[in-house]
Amino acid sequence: MKHTSPIHLPLGKTAALALKRRHSARRIQSHFQAIAIEDTYAFSTLYSLDGDAMAAVADEFMIHESLVHIPALSHPAPSRALVLGGGDGASARELLKHPGLGHIVVAELDPDVVSTVRTHLPALPKGAFDAPQVRLRIGDAALTLEAAQQAGERFDVILFDLTEADDPACAHLHQPDFLQLCAASLAPRGIIHVQLGSPFYQAEKVASLYRRLGSVFPVLRVSLIHVPLYGGPWLLACCSTSALPEPDEATLAERMSARRIDGLRYYNPALHLASRALPNYIRDLLA
Repeated sequence: MKHTSPIHLPLGKTAALALKRRHSARRIQSHFQAIAIEDTYAFSTLYSLDGDAMAAVADEFMIHESLVHIPALSHPAPSRALVLGGGDGASARELLKHPGLGHIVVAELDPDVVSTVRTHLPALPKGAFDAPQVRLRIGDAALTLEAAQQAGERFDVILFDLTEADDPACAHLHQPDFLQLCAASLAPRGIIHVQLGSPFYQAEKVASLYRRLGSVFPVLRVSLIHVPLYGGPWLLACCSTSALPEPDEATLAERMSARRIDGLRYYNPALHLASRALPNYIRDLLA
């Protein structure tokens, strides 16, 4: 039976995105959170955690291609990557397009996210967790990173593929102590890529997180992308402990060709550089 009553997904604290359902939701209550699989007209299948939209089949490529390829192609030769969160496998899927990345760790808190997405949204991981390069670590991402550092592991790319920065499950992963741990876990020329959020719907949260990052990392480069499920404009921040020259368009294109990366639907070298240009209201927000 079809249900056409809309679902309302929050955009910050004062607005919501209303989506018309095709069918009733599939709901799973994990040990950590409520997981819902929704079939919608506008975004096809999507999943949410505790009512917050995470990813949808229709537009997930916009966020995951940007989250992965901006830092991975900024780095001349990444070989080791860590995904904080990322239980849907989409970031790992994109990282696997870089043949030099022979060691990819996904630190996901909730095993039910992994199993639910693999069952109901297989296009997101696209078999990533079956690749020999990918190691799935279930548990608190902070503990995973602490163990890696104690073992002497360092990463060229660390991705924050997490829920909201103020979500109880991962708020500690956006605090100065953990950010310092991330900085100490970078290999030379390493890059951390953090989702700041919506500059329109989450302005205060974005500005606060940006300041926190700036207190830890001497190098910050912000990118503005577009993700319809998240309300439109969305900010990402590349963070580094040392200066890393921004590749020009020709260098980015050469790296894509050398790594045989093609068929992307959102990312391209020109957009990589154009995403650094920010409108005045965002410049003022981050000033």
